[in-house]
Amino acid sequence: MTGTPPSVLPGTSGRRWQLVDMLRGVAVLLVLFRHHEAGGVLHHYGWMGVDLFFVLSGFLVSGLIFDEYRRTSDFRGVHFLIRRGFKIYPSFYALIAVTAVLLALTGRTDPIMNYVAEVFFFQNYHDGLWVHTWSLGIEEHFYFLLVIVASTLIARKVRFGLRTMIITCIVLFVFFLGLRMATCIAEPFDVRTHFYPSHLRMDSLLSGVLLAALHRYRPERFQRIFRNNRGAMFASMFLLLLPMLTNDFGSFAMVTFGLTGVYLAGAIAVGLAVTSVPLNASHPLQRWCVRPIAWVGGISYTTYLWHLFVLLVVEMGSVRIGMKGTLIEFILFVLLSILVGFLASVFIERPFLQLRSRWFPTRSRVIEG
Repeated sequence: MTGTPPSVLPGTSGRRWQLVDMLRGVAVLLVLFRHHEAGGVLHHYGWMGVDLFFVLSGFLVSGLIFDEYRRTSDFRGVHFLIRRGFKIYPSFYALIAVTAVLLALTGRTDPIMNYVAEVFFFQNYHDGLWVHTWSLGIEEHFYFLLVIVASTLIARKVRFGLRTMIITCIVLFVFFLGLRMATCIAEPFDVRTHFYPSHLRMDSLLSGVLLAALHRYRPERFQRIFRNNRGAMFASMFLLLLPMLTNDFGSFAMVTFGLTGVYLAGAIAVGLAVTSVPLNASHPLQRWCVRPIAWVGGISYTTYLWHLFVLLVVEMGSVRIGMKGTLIEFILFVLLSILVGFLASVFIERPFLQLRSRWFPTRSRVIEG
């Protein structure tokens, strides 16, 4: 496949895409609303933040693979996984270590398999220590599967054009939708059975992969689609989200077609973000909305990791002073989650990313998260 070199692709000129970071910020804020009862209407729909993270991960991570292949005509899968490990593992295992110490200090014991599930990233198939780390299991499984598939295709010199990729993705979308439908028909809804397993959720990340392929290999068409049809795109997002908006969480429509709609709406949102013309730096929206939320997006991973730990601490304090479930507790929870996410990013994530850059430099010219 041929196309514009990665170094000159629109929006990949060696800097973070601010509106993409803004979407990350929106995603983590949705999760915070989801996990507190004072989150209002977003408490009911905030679970979509995780799915937006999935689409973003698929887009950004597969984009790195496309860029490396087009620049070097090769792909070093082990090198790629090591770099992802430097991003994901230090902050995650710090959370698990702190959790284990606190559990020991408080005299609470969890089954050993809960620790094993967390450490080896199958907490979406077995109880772990936290209720939110299931999403990391899905992402880890996706990374490894993507590397295996990409490495195999490249090693065997299989020509896999964009058209073939589109057809393959459509077939897989239908396949995963069918799996979710079959699971819903077979047994009553249970979040661990119907919502957490990787084999029912891979199409979310796959939608990001398809978007990245179009962006890398047909950049002009990508720009035309999203820049010239913005009204239609926003209308499509609304229609795709209707099954989720009009059905209860856990219903057949929501878990099947609803999830597919959320993924595709998320892909459209990412496409619109990538092709949007940046606002002037002095514009009020840029100063008071885009920039702050994008900043939160830059620390979204560590904020997501630690937010339930923060909630636990906040709730322990608020119960004592009679503020449990109040708006004040919610605001404190959000602010402290962002603060802890920032501190974890500064003192855990960034030092390891610096080591990563020194020991395992990127083979892509695009900035990697």
